[in-house]
Amino acid sequence: MIDHPLHVIVKFGSEIHPDVQSKALFDFEGMLRKMSGKRVEVFKEARGDDSRLRASMTPEQRAKL
Repeated sequence: MIDHPLHVIVKFGSEIHPDVQSKALFDFEGMLRKMSGKRVEVFKEARGDDSRLRASMTPEQRAKL
């Protein structure tokens, strides 16, 4: 039987620097593994396009790019 890892998804606010996010994910994964005794994998929530300019554009404006 294959032992599948448990997955945890974390969402960070934009104010949290990417270097801090990386360290936090690593530490959180280790803590969860130690506390649960299980295989745990922690992931950062995938976000869409972070460009503020493109986010403020209409679909028609983006299509013209």
